[in-house]
Amino acid sequence: MPLIDQYGRPLPMPKKAEMLEQIAQPTIGSVRHIQAGHPADGIEPVRLSAILREAETGDATSYLELAEQMEEKDLHYAAVLGVRKRAIRSLEMRVEPGDDSEPAKEAAELVREALSSAAIKEDLIDMLDAIGKGYSVTEIMWQYGGGRWEVAGLEQCDPRWFEYDQVTGRKLLMKDFAGAVPLPPFKFIVHQARAKSGLPIRAGLARLAAWAYMFKNFSLRDWAIFGEAYGHPLRLGKYDTSASIEDRRTLLRAVRQIGVDMAAIIPKNMEVEIVSASSTGADKLYEGAARYWDEQLSKGVLGQVATTDAIAGGHAVGKIHEEVRSDIRDADAEQLAATLMRDLAQPLTLLHFGDGRRVKCPRIRFLQPEVIEPKDLLQLMEKGPKMGLKITIRDVRKTFNLSEPEDGEEVLTVSAAAPTAPQPAAPEDQRQLAAREIEPEISMDAIDLLIEELVQDGAMGAAIEEDLASLIEEISRARSVDEVRALLEGFPAVSIPANVQELMTRASFAARVAGELNAPIED
Repeated sequence: MPLIDQYGRPLPMPKKAEMLEQIAQPTIGSVRHIQAGHPADGIEPVRLSAILREAETGDATSYLELAEQMEEKDLHYAAVLGVRKRAIRSLEMRVEPGDDSEPAKEAAELVREALSSAAIKEDLIDMLDAIGKGYSVTEIMWQYGGGRWEVAGLEQCDPRWFEYDQVTGRKLLMKDFAGAVPLPPFKFIVHQARAKSGLPIRAGLARLAAWAYMFKNFSLRDWAIFGEAYGHPLRLGKYDTSASIEDRRTLLRAVRQIGVDMAAIIPKNMEVEIVSASSTGADKLYEGAARYWDEQLSKGVLGQVATTDAIAGGHAVGKIHEEVRSDIRDADAEQLAATLMRDLAQPLTLLHFGDGRRVKCPRIRFLQPEVIEPKDLLQLMEKGPKMGLKITIRDVRKTFNLSEPEDGEEVLTVSAAAPTAPQPAAPEDQRQLAAREIEPEISMDAIDLLIEELVQDGAMGAAIEEDLASLIEEISRARSVDEVRALLEGFPAVSIPANVQELMTRASFAARVAGELNAPIED
């Protein structure tokens, strides 16, 4: 199986000395240096247009320097771009074999081991610098020992040390004394962020953010001038026509010092008047313009504004905008995964299995880790086993972040209830007495006493037994609720005996009087 580079070009096995040497590094007097220009200082439309055109035609130095300065000088742009770069940290990186063969599994383990170090995880954020500038370059620092190649580290390279070819504008070359030269095989990770289609140099977010950055700075500059002019009251000095030149100079000096030192002295016959200026709300114009451009930057970088700016809409709008940002994060992760597969996983696989065996390159993916709410798991633990669901202790410990107890370590247990010794049977009268002792004391009002007296009355009991006996017998033979309902509807009304009516009348009257007089019903 012949070796190929990241552009699909066949090439011989690279020499060990070339692989172990660091290539992209600055030197004094070379075309690769760390000194940078500052094109953002005093930027205006004509100059910005020229910078963007130069980037299209092959010289992106000023554009890259402008993108760097924008992150340094605009706090809002730096914040939203930083959020987008670091959003990938919430995803879990997985390396999977290209197929089920043993060599493919071994290659996946090599790549997984190379990407698992903390240093390389931090370098992933540097690779996402391409989101703003359009591309990023990272040099792979190889080490060889024990008959195998390993990734010792990754070094971020200054993007100004590289340029695109003049023919296609898509193949990245490295600047050198002899001009632009092709990148050595297996030495660089070139990540190109595709925020938009077209030439890679025009796909960075800094290109569209540059105009918002410039116009926002115009608003901030005018706001500062306005504040300087109208933020302080006008000091008006008045002098008499007979005042000498020295007197006039003294008055002028005093007026100026009042605005700075807020203290001055003048002759007694001179007059200073302080006039307060009215801004008539013009300051809100500049503030509104600055906020407008901040919102446009948020939309351009994150696709929404709800997670960065206070807007109306409440929780529902914020939830939708959060999903928009998640879609952008997933797209960035897919592009980065493809770059790592091409420029890191494939070289590692070919360096170890480049002897003619066909070993598929491992797959790299960034996935959202599954999050289980502890309260949902508690409910599932309670109801799941009853329905035949098997839950492992490992999943429970993972959800609640519980460690495995060590030998001899004290753990929480459920205390068993102590068995009760059988008690000898008590006589009937004692059981009734004990039942009365444990019954709670219930306070009875007039209505409760009335009901108790009616139930204990023999006439009422006889009426119930005489009139309801047949109904109770028929209900016991019913086979459905509908039959019981039909029996109740067809049962005639129970006639109340005269003595019972008399008792209910006297008891109702007594209850009413006791309630109005706030006295016991027995009285």
